Amino acid sequence: MRLILLLLTYLSSLSYAHNSAPVVSWITLDFPPYYIYADRDEGEGRDEQLISLLHAQLPHLAFQRQGFPASRAIHELSHSDSGYCMVSLYKTAQRKKHITYTKHYATIGLSPGLALRKETVQKLGLDIHQAVSLVDLMLKHQLTLGVAQSRSYGEKLDLLIARLPPDQVVVRPGWDTLQSLTNMLIKKRVDLVLGYPSEHYYLSKRLGSDDLLQVSLAGVPLVAKGYIGCTKNADGKQAVTVFDETLAQLVTTDEYRRIMLKWLPDHLRRKLNRHLTTDIRLLSNEVPTTKEQK
Repeated sequence: MRLILLLLTYLSSLSYAHNSAPVVSWITLDFPPYYIYADRDEGEGRDEQLISLLHAQLPHLAFQRQGFPASRAIHELSHSDSGYCMVSLYKTAQRKKHITYTKHYATIGLSPGLALRKETVQKLGLDIHQAVSLVDLMLKHQLTLGVAQSRSYGEKLDLLIARLPPDQVVVRPGWDTLQSLTNMLIKKRVDLVLGYPSEHYYLSKRLGSDDLLQVSLAGVPLVAKGYIGCTKNADGKQAVTVFDETLAQLVTTDEYRRIMLKWLPDHLRRKLNRHLTTDIRLLSNEVPTTKEQK
């Protein structure tokens, strides 16, 4: 009943389109594997599937998707008069000034890791099932790291990268930077590439390379959680209230688990799945049963 009342309150407060249907406008990006616009996996992106799953739980809530370049997405979300929502956002002090976030996470994935060639793994005797030290790889073995320009990998990793020897760090600017760096990795122009495991996995498939492996990094949190953020106005605040109620149950479903695990190699899929299983068990104990809700 509480969820129904919240939903009715939200629907009544939203601005209406010409057909009198309330609409949530989702910002989307051409950013695989989170949104996949044009290839054989079109529509199979993690975040776009989550949006569809979320609205399947809220069938009376109409929605539309608005594509923006990545460079404009946060600005539009923060300053639009009409208002937008976006999934899988980090919470930062600066963003909270202009964005209203859900309290409950919407997406969960493994923290940034390294892509490297099989020959490097074999040469160094690395175990891909074990986390590795970025500093040890860089300093002891004189390897070269590729990173994307102007991208944050989390406060801890950003500080670590800033302290690495500059001549061992290749910073790549421009569009499709991770794909460019992955091509450099395949061509042996860099030894390591930093990025999120789902991105590495998607790119290795897209580029048709079976010569790349992924390893986790020691000293960083196992998982990274993303939240739904909406423009900080009355509509946005009510929207995240409704989404919070839905997310608490949604993240315990098998379909949610499938979406979160889809874009990972087997050994990393098992690692995230163990975390999801633990998280879901804890959440299931917190979510009221149907009888209790009534």
